Amino acid sequence: MKTNSLCILLVLSLSGCTTSVMVEGTVPTPLVAKMPARVGLYFSPDFKSFRHEETIEQRGSYQVDMGQQNLTFFRNLMKAMFESTVEVDEPLLPSETATGIDGVIVPEILKYGFLTPAVSGLNFYSASIHYRVALFDVAGNKVGDWTLVGYGKAEGGVFSGSDALREATLLAIRDGGARIAIDLPLEPAVVDWLQQVEDASAVSGSAATPAEGGES
Repeated sequence: MKTNSLCILLVLSLSGCTTSVMVEGTVPTPLVAKMPARVGLYFSPDFKSFRHEETIEQRGSYQVDMGQQNLTFFRNLMKAMFESTVEVDEPLLPSETATGIDGVIVPEILKYGFLTPAVSGLNFYSASIHYRVALFDVAGNKVGDWTLVGYGKAEGGVFSGSDALREATLLAIRDGGARIAIDLPLEPAVVDWLQQVEDASAVSGSAATPAEGGES
């Protein structure tokens, strides 16, 4: 009876335990060629403060806060990818306020997930982040949206549980950013949009140049 009572108390204590993980650290920005476009960046409130909460049976609850770290990384990532960036307050801008930009980028986190050694049976923590990146032109038309997944893992024996999950999540953010930086410029819809931006810039430049000739 005494042994059974101890087991019950142990299970209850595990189920009531909460592991809080604040994702912080340095995430290097991929080195890529800048795309010749000026973009507005719209970060939704959910993106800015993303927090994942999950309860694992007999393991307790997990709270993973990655909003600020993810936001900082994406600001740096977009600056590295485009000629210039500016943050905007809404994803679709009225034409009169879209002066000076060629389009708007809207990133989202669709899903975050992780595995612990107790669940996977392996000696590491893993994390995955499903991102969706949408691109709109200045007229508000969707150029396209793309889903990319970043993965990360950290050995459970090297870090404590919360530290390992934090490291795995940081690596997932970096991996997701690298995939966006490499894959997005190659998307046919993005290539076409960049050509349209270049053509519009050429027309605008020609219109601003005084015509040659005239009376001497």
